[in-house]
Amino acid sequence: MNSENPFGRIISANSRECVVAYRTAEQEIPRFGSMVRIPVSAAQDFRIYGLVTDVQIEEDGFLRQLAAAEEIPEEVLMDNRTNRNVPIVLRVLFIGYADENGISHLLPPSPPLSLSSIFRCDSTETARFTAHGNFGYFRHMLRAVNVPAAELFAVHIRLASIAQNAKHNEGWTKAAVEELITLLRDDYAGLTAILGALGDADISF
Repeated sequence: MNSENPFGRIISANSRECVVAYRTAEQEIPRFGSMVRIPVSAAQDFRIYGLVTDVQIEEDGFLRQLAAAEEIPEEVLMDNRTNRNVPIVLRVLFIGYADENGISHLLPPSPPLSLSSIFRCDSTETARFTAHGNFGYFRHMLRAVNVPAAELFAVHIRLASIAQNAKHNEGWTKAAVEELITLLRDDYAGLTAILGALGDADISF
């Protein structure tokens, strides 16, 4: 998926997260845990950063009829996936923003407007955001409601580690895990779950 082309538009938002809908081919569904950006104001170079925390395939009455059929012709299957106006819905957790003053890991001062375009972050942008500061955006991930935190951290750290290693910042992963251990020092169950997920994702630190 090209990071210079929008893949969807916002249908609702608040100070912490937004919901995005789009139509696209099955193989282009944004990955759980991938990092995205939402340009808000070109004049102030203001953009919001977030992580995909849920991907839902919407359905309607026609899909129910198709699913109940004994066999579905390939052309009908492909037409439903690429041409029908049934959106794929994403939930995006805000983790920070950037403006003329630089990157901040605070929540954005205001949410994006409805129908704002959303873009996938490339490796360079991911590395730039995650290398800034002292992992302050982790607190947004830890406080997120109805989000599988262990899996989100595992996927995010794996993707961010690839981006950081490409920039020869091999120490980022170890520093990220050490920060998590500090943040969760009083939550043994939460820390154990995240470390277990990191192990399942084959992340070495």
